[in-house]
Amino acid sequence: MKATRIGLAALLALLASGLTACDRISLPSPFEEKIRTPPLADAIILDPTVTYQTMVGWETNAGIGSVDFIVDFQKWSGAAVELAVNGLGINRVRLEIKSGAENPVDSFTPYMNGTLSRAAWKAGWYTPVNDDADPNTINLSGFQFSALDHSIDTVVLPMKQLVEANGETLYVNLNYVDFETTSGLHHQDPDEYAEFMLATFQHMQSKYGFVPDAIEIILEPDNSLWDGSKIGLSIVATANLLQANGFAPPDFVGPSTTSMAIAIDYFDDMIGVPGVSGLLTEISYHRYRGTSAANAQKLADRAAEHGLRTAMLEHIGADYHELHEDLTVGNISSWQQFTLAFPSSDNGAHYFIIGNPTGASPTVSYGDRTRYLRQYFKYIRAGAQRIEATRTDGFSPAAFVNADGGYVVVVKADRAGEFTLRGLPPGRYGISYTTESENNVELANVGINFQNEDIAVAIRGSGVITVYSK
Repeated sequence: MKATRIGLAALLALLASGLTACDRISLPSPFEEKIRTPPLADAIILDPTVTYQTMVGWETNAGIGSVDFIVDFQKWSGAAVELAVNGLGINRVRLEIKSGAENPVDSFTPYMNGTLSRAAWKAGWYTPVNDDADPNTINLSGFQFSALDHSIDTVVLPMKQLVEANGETLYVNLNYVDFETTSGLHHQDPDEYAEFMLATFQHMQSKYGFVPDAIEIILEPDNSLWDGSKIGLSIVATANLLQANGFAPPDFVGPSTTSMAIAIDYFDDMIGVPGVSGLLTEISYHRYRGTSAANAQKLADRAAEHGLRTAMLEHIGADYHELHEDLTVGNISSWQQFTLAFPSSDNGAHYFIIGNPTGASPTVSYGDRTRYLRQYFKYIRAGAQRIEATRTDGFSPAAFVNADGGYVVVVKADRAGEFTLRGLPPGRYGISYTTESENNVELANVGINFQNEDIAVAIRGSGVITVYSK
């Protein structure tokens, strides 16, 4: 029966005449009440009382093609970083440092100046030379930070300024890289690893006035000589040495294996090292091998058991299907595809493609996968907490409440069609979608006037559609 508005006198008359409970009425203000309709079969229903992970950041590797296009990169770097922050929504950066930075000889600067071949520079990437025999004393002449500084100057600092201009904070993740497979200095002695990190922190603090938010202990340890126990020992040694020298322990991230399945075993070995519990912040994995929803769930369960976050921090070719599973099954708080930008084909290794790189006016364009990732990155911000959202046939939601209280519902649509969305609080909402044939289409804003008001949302093909507070 359609609701009808009646006056107070008429209401009293109806009550006196024996109005039954099954009759619907609409009362005038201040008695006005909206009647909630029953759940619909095609409805996505939000429940903010059930909460999951809190987001930390959308990550990129600091690579921008600068060591391959030594002069030309300067023509596109500013535009690429600006588009990454203000177009895509990047707010976390992986700042790599190779083990070979502990060396009395700087090979990066002569390579960039054209006086050293790439092969000669590359030969020293993972062959560290001990600065001295005592890990408790630092011989600064035994460390070379020119490559690190180049990444900070060309990507991290410009990105930091843009993110801060938006009222947010760039999360800097210092990632140690050591693909040595025969022998190694740092992984054989956790104290030497800790000294390396202390030297890096002191250098960054002295030159730039900030230090990393996190240390990702080792990149892809299953491609080197590292195991879970060695990672755990390095975490404890590094935290102790940093604290002894006046630095608060950063977030520690690991194991970052290539395999989701192996990450579970590595984590179990890491957490078994005395002292790691309470220092490790984030269980990280890559998606190159052992990928399954079951393994994502196992990692999420391990994290929940120990009060930790999860993060998927590299997969060349990763798309929105993987991201959605990582968000809703793996409960990730951070996610990375790979590098920021590069002059290459659209192979999913970089968010942005540089066209005409050696010409006068290079172009910066979204990778095809990046178009869809934007529907998540741009609207779900650091501090957003995921809430419960039911799914319906062909439409899978990931719903969040941002730190400012604004709601974001990102729906992975497996087909064209329409669904009902219920549970958004009163307010004004934008709707944006991306499909194979349409990119970042903004629909008319919608207004919600009362709690549990339904809105109909439609998309014209498979893809991603986002409803967000304005």
